[in-house]
Amino acid sequence: MMRGALLSFTLAALLGGCSTGPAAPTVETGTMVVRPAENWAYGATPRYALAEQFQYAGNSAAPWLEPVQQAVTQALDGKGWRSVPLDEADVWVAIGVAGSQDMSDGEIFSRIGMTPGLNAAADARKGTLAILLIDRRTQQSVWSSAIQLASDVPIAEDERSQLSQQLAAQLLGSLPAQ
Repeated sequence: MMRGALLSFTLAALLGGCSTGPAAPTVETGTMVVRPAENWAYGATPRYALAEQFQYAGNSAAPWLEPVQQAVTQALDGKGWRSVPLDEADVWVAIGVAGSQDMSDGEIFSRIGMTPGLNAAADARKGTLAILLIDRRTQQSVWSSAIQLASDVPIAEDERSQLSQQLAAQLLGSLPAQ
């Protein structure tokens, strides 16, 4: 029950597909929203865990979930945060990715409380990446960030890791560092 509600809230979209040619993709970023914690109670080096039950990828964006998870882990570790088992974590990290084929922009944005800010071409691959931090004890979201994207061509598998790292760094930039 909690999982479904949270996934509905955290559901996000990101570019899907495989590369069909040598053309370098043009990635356009749109709306980025950060909802900072009202009261950060975790110090500069929180303990975190990527909670399996809060990882979501729609069918068209499934290839993006692993590189995004790796990028988020790398970004948090780079801030001095510590990855620990679920039952020892201060916060659980929820990640959502899904392609625009999985949900309409309107549905995605209404679920995560954002206003679409990217007017991409109708044939562009559009989506959003969302990352939330959930307090392990209260199981409430304490921080969230989401960004809307569009690309003129599919992002090749070998380019997903680098783009995921850039996006994770941008989305997680406002979190405390050691």
